[in-house]
Amino acid sequence: MRGPGDHYGCHRSLIPAGGFPQAAEKLDSSLPIYQNEILISVERLNIDAASFHQIRTAAHDSEDKIRRQILEIVQKRGKMHNPVTNSGGMLLGTVKEIGPKVSHKGFSVGDRIATLVSLTLTPLALEEIQEIDLEGDQIAVKGDAILFESGIAHKIPPDLPEKIALAVFDVCGAPALTMHLTHVGETVVIFGTGKAGLLAAAAVRKKIGHAGQIFLFDRSPEAVEAAKGLSFINDAIVVDATDPKSVREVVSERTGSRMADLVINCANVRGTEVSSILSAKRSGTVLFFNMATNFQAAVLGAEGIGHETRLIMGNGYYPGHADLALNLVREIPELKVWFERRFGNP
Repeated sequence: MRGPGDHYGCHRSLIPAGGFPQAAEKLDSSLPIYQNEILISVERLNIDAASFHQIRTAAHDSEDKIRRQILEIVQKRGKMHNPVTNSGGMLLGTVKEIGPKVSHKGFSVGDRIATLVSLTLTPLALEEIQEIDLEGDQIAVKGDAILFESGIAHKIPPDLPEKIALAVFDVCGAPALTMHLTHVGETVVIFGTGKAGLLAAAAVRKKIGHAGQIFLFDRSPEAVEAAKGLSFINDAIVVDATDPKSVREVVSERTGSRMADLVINCANVRGTEVSSILSAKRSGTVLFFNMATNFQAAVLGAEGIGHETRLIMGNGYYPGHADLALNLVREIPELKVWFERRFGNP
């Protein structure tokens, strides 16, 4: 065992040497661990939606090509950090070793945990990819990962299937931050009817009760149809978020030209920034929880159309975010059913 290393993991940055691990071009994923690190035997990766969409598109949904792409990224960078989308995901595994100088996190060797920090800053070494779930953005793997002293993780809950828990943990920051931003009586528009979008919608409804409206937009007719029956939304509509003119017309029609107080972008594609801004009131708020978001497109787009809309880049961490998201799935049967259909029954 080596160390101790830097609290934030800067000792693992190879390029540049000593840099912050998230921004690093390459990390050192070698063993043994340092005295203030946790070693995890990795069993499953949840690739973030924007990254997995890009990888699938580039590979034309060929599992062999997807496998090669992911293994090449990890081998080259020492972490799962997609160079195109600049995003990663998170992982599930078993605690294999705990350094003697790790601050108490409540974990023991043998605990099954999910990391709540991005794969873009998690040293990772993969032996093999065993299975690819194209629709769930998850891959079964064999390998090792390292959690820094600054990193956070959560034990896998015993009452939910692991694939569902992992999917919830992957986006748990979205509903927590959404609940913080929304207020009773507001109109909320959400782009994306995937796990982040639905959890955000459920969080909004829990916060505002029936005194407000929630509209979901997605370009997939199948995804919209699956969301339409959910009681915690007002409606789900098919619209392409990369088409600002069409989006603005639909939002204007649905809101009586008042537009939205809060817009939450959980899409997994590029080019949705202006649509999000146009959907909001000039005095409204847009929360970008889309890893394909372009900062320049968002701020220059808002400037270009003369909107003072408040733009917020979603932080994946919010106090209590993991338990809040898990409890939404536990408390709302129809939301749990959606996750079971998407990520597998117990």
